[in-house]
Amino acid sequence: MSGVEELELNDSRVDFMADYVIKTLKIKPDKFQKMYGVEDTRQMYMDFFEKPECMSLVVGQPAGTLVTSFTWPNKPKAKACYFVKTAREAISKDANLRTALIYGDLSYAPLDQLSAFVDEVLVPLLSNDRNHDHWPQVVSADVTTHSHRLKSDVYVVSGQAKGKTLLPLPVGADKVDAEDDKTDTMDRQLIHAIESVVIEWTHQIRDVLKKDSAQPLLEGLNPTPFVEIEFWKNKSTNLECIYEQLRDPKVRKMAELLERTQSSYFPVFKDIFRDVVAALEEAQDINMYLRPARHHFEDYEQSEFDESGPLMAPMMHTIALIWVHSQYYNTPARIIVLLQEMCNMIINHARSFLDPTELFKGELEETIEKVRKVC
Repeated sequence: MSGVEELELNDSRVDFMADYVIKTLKIKPDKFQKMYGVEDTRQMYMDFFEKPECMSLVVGQPAGTLVTSFTWPNKPKAKACYFVKTAREAISKDANLRTALIYGDLSYAPLDQLSAFVDEVLVPLLSNDRNHDHWPQVVSADVTTHSHRLKSDVYVVSGQAKGKTLLPLPVGADKVDAEDDKTDTMDRQLIHAIESVVIEWTHQIRDVLKKDSAQPLLEGLNPTPFVEIEFWKNKSTNLECIYEQLRDPKVRKMAELLERTQSSYFPVFKDIFRDVVAALEEAQDINMYLRPARHHFEDYEQSEFDESGPLMAPMMHTIALIWVHSQYYNTPARIIVLLQEMCNMIINHARSFLDPTELFKGELEETIEKVRKVC
């Protein structure tokens, strides 16, 4: 064992868990001993072994210190390991812990871990025909379909967590190259899978295209210009990611296959590709022209309110230049959103300088003079 015999824990069950924790977290044995030496922690291990209702134990080091918990972390900040009972019953000292426990590592990026598990373990295992020898054909096909559906869902969700729209490929996408060489016969199942995924892509892309930077204002929030700048920066990046996926050689061959079979979904694919190109051009243009305004907004926010007057002229001049030169931001609907957000920024800046609760507590003449100095 990894130095566990030196710890003198006096319990083979704890020795087993300590050995795994030390190896997987790559810590020194004395670090585990220090944690286990705390009476409350030691009692948690005993409760886990002896109380049937205690089903799981998680060990991690979120801030460099080893911590044990019965609950799973909502937002793990570092790698951890877990131990889960296979049955709701106590575990004796002479039990075979390899069968009595399920144990493993918990990544600080659980979505990435889930995605890797689904891609490399679950889908290959469930899609392997040799594992379906004694299954009815209907069950085999249903399990395969659902496993690929899960793979696509995890792929999409992991992309959303990173702020990207990832387009899942259809089942059998690896056969597209082989189908490209055929002229007489076509795999109708593959064609149907491609058509189905085109519908899914359409919904995903439409959700991205319909997002509007004015939404926070419409919801009654008080966004500042930085929200506008970040919106167009993120939208430009996301649309560029979608555009690159649609230009992937495998996707282009899928589109060619739809065209050759005269599928009614080929015009749909062309439409969404055209919409993505147009939206990407718009987002890149707006992002490029909004970027220089950021440092004006930052300078304004960092200044003292009673000294911020001279900063207004260059800030407004930059907005005027955006109106003149941007191909897509020179419409009232666009510029009004930015001006409203600028007003919110000015109001927030004023509130930090002029406390509304203190403003009218002095004499009237003093209040008027204070406001006059600010304005």
